[in-house]
Amino acid sequence: MNEGQAMRDIRGDLQDRAGLLEEQINAHEAQFDKLIDQLKREHDSRLEDLKAELEAVNRLLEVELRRLETMPSAQRAQGREPAPHTVHQPQQHPSHQPASHRQQAQSQPVPEQPLADFLVRKLNEAGAMSRDDLRRLALQEGYFADADTADRGVHTTLLNVVKAGLIRQLPNGNFAPATVLDTIRLRRAM
Repeated sequence: MNEGQAMRDIRGDLQDRAGLLEEQINAHEAQFDKLIDQLKREHDSRLEDLKAELEAVNRLLEVELRRLETMPSAQRAQGREPAPHTVHQPQQHPSHQPASHRQQAQSQPVPEQPLADFLVRKLNEAGAMSRDDLRRLALQEGYFADADTADRGVHTTLLNVVKAGLIRQLPNGNFAPATVLDTIRLRRAM
């Protein structure tokens, strides 16, 4: 360049570039803030789920502790369930008793094994089943006194047994026994 030529003023170009960079910085900050908000929501949601599961497990634990407290110490030492309490009525021929009275005389079944073992056994025997089917079976076996408690208890137990790899949840929501491949994958993951 010779001294006679004037230098071109590039201040406008630099200001445009600075403005563009500021916009990019602001856009990046906004994207970062969105990701942080999303992570916080996911974190809160997961914590809420875990707290609900913990509450259900604690309720089951309370029920189990109350059940064990009412069990005679000799049976607790042997690991057996207490015999159901029945009110003895004078002996009458069954045909002379009302139908409702005959049903009450039949004792409610008492579970012989932990609920998780019972659910795994039923799935191994019958194959895939829905949560509602498993809840009905648990109610019939005497694990729970009412449907609401049974629903929460079976749901929590199923989640834990799935996590343990003993059963799996199918895409349709039903539960099935774990296959040999599932067990191998679980052992490799550990």
